[in-house]
Amino acid sequence: MADKKKNKIVLMKGEATFHYIALVIMTLFMLFCIVPLVLMMTVSFSSETSLVHGYRFIPEAWSLDAYAFMWAKRATIARAYGLTIVVTVIGTIASLIITSLFAYPLSRKDFKPRNVIAFILFFTMLFNGGMTASYIVWTRLFHIKNSLFAYLLPGALMGGMNVMLVRNYFNANIPYSIIEAARLDGAHDWTIYSKIMVPLSKPIMTTIGLFSALGYWNNWTAGLYYIGDPKLYTIQVYLKKLMDSIQFLKTTDLQDEAVLLAQRSLPTESARMAVAIIALIPVLIVYPMVQKELIKGMVIGGVKG
Repeated sequence: MADKKKNKIVLMKGEATFHYIALVIMTLFMLFCIVPLVLMMTVSFSSETSLVHGYRFIPEAWSLDAYAFMWAKRATIARAYGLTIVVTVIGTIASLIITSLFAYPLSRKDFKPRNVIAFILFFTMLFNGGMTASYIVWTRLFHIKNSLFAYLLPGALMGGMNVMLVRNYFNANIPYSIIEAARLDGAHDWTIYSKIMVPLSKPIMTTIGLFSALGYWNNWTAGLYYIGDPKLYTIQVYLKKLMDSIQFLKTTDLQDEAVLLAQRSLPTESARMAVAIIALIPVLIVYPMVQKELIKGMVIGGVKG
């Protein structure tokens, strides 16, 4: 009896030690995430001349030049923001529909070709035709250049990993007996999908939706490859072009005195950080709202199915 109590005490001490170690490690990870954000924000409020000596957590000289520079371009930034929101909303909804529709038959035990299709899907996660082939296909066959489809279609509507996560969630979290009972009641596949599978899959749908939304929101390569019209710039593409323009003016050897003065007054480092903050705001707002469902969807969707 005494040995059992002694073993129990040792076990409790071991669990407490593990708990404290895990807490320290997670605190360090949290700091690794928060510290760069704090530094980025303080740099955005620093004067350009003070940043010559390096970044500081407490600005050597406070300045709103970066935000004043961005405010002067508020009309263009607002248009780019609106376009980004439209692309993100449409793309995310379309991605959820296509991904879940693809995953549904792969989760059905009575769908015989499901293993073959799953292998083909997995194969696409390992190999692709490359950027050159993709560019030729999208521009010459689908003619998406200088259109919103350039943001929506290439590589964003559906991902193999997302399909696998949704399929695994369907297999692990929705009993097949429910589907069989629905079939006995006369329900067709579309009814089963829309009335049973989707309503019972809120966590994984939230997870996939967040992944897709982040992908669309942060997508600037599509604009770089396929968009030449400034009116079609999303916020990421516009901010990338803006920073390139500032850097060009800073490094160009021009002799005009007015231009030289303008060059010196342009905020480069602080503007770069202000740009990053502007792009991060929607993510910082949305992520806490879906964090609970995101974690649940990742844990259950990652189970082998």
